[in-house]
Amino acid sequence: MKTIQHIREKYAKSFLLKQINERTRVQKPIKLVNARTVALLYYLPDEATYKIMESILGRLYELNLKVRVVSYTDQKFYPHYFIPKISQDIITGKDVNWRLQPQKPFIEEFINTEYDILIDLSLEDHQPLLYCAALSKAGLKVGRFQEDHELYYDLMIHTGPDETIDSFATQVIHYLSRINN
Repeated sequence: MKTIQHIREKYAKSFLLKQINERTRVQKPIKLVNARTVALLYYLPDEATYKIMESILGRLYELNLKVRVVSYTDQKFYPHYFIPKISQDIITGKDVNWRLQPQKPFIEEFINTEYDILIDLSLEDHQPLLYCAALSKAGLKVGRFQEDHELYYDLMIHTGPDETIDSFATQVIHYLSRINN
């Protein structure tokens, strides 16, 4: 039996596909060392993930990248450990509409900015993050492999059942360092 949440997610994905088809974007493969700007998406379930992401951000900053971060949590309020920064925003469970689209003021600016690379480090589907990734005007969009995500990402990387956000980030950085443009 299908749950209301399952029906809602299916409707949200079909509506998102319609929006993707209405937008235009120029795809630009780029090597990580040649990039200047990176948009980073991730799911924030707990404080341990937040600390891991701070470490991943440190690796990207070492590459002299300007990084814009958007995280999503199912919680209704900002987690106590999340520290808002100029280049980091969060979407909470109460910030999404019935189509599971984020309704924060920064979202429109985020998806319309032409970042060199967008990296989605989510290890499972979270519709608000898929919305940001799918509609982004980033030149190269990278995420985990899933057959129905081919319209969302230009480069998809397989994840194993024991994949962690840290090991996935390491793989993404590795592959982005090897791109020939």
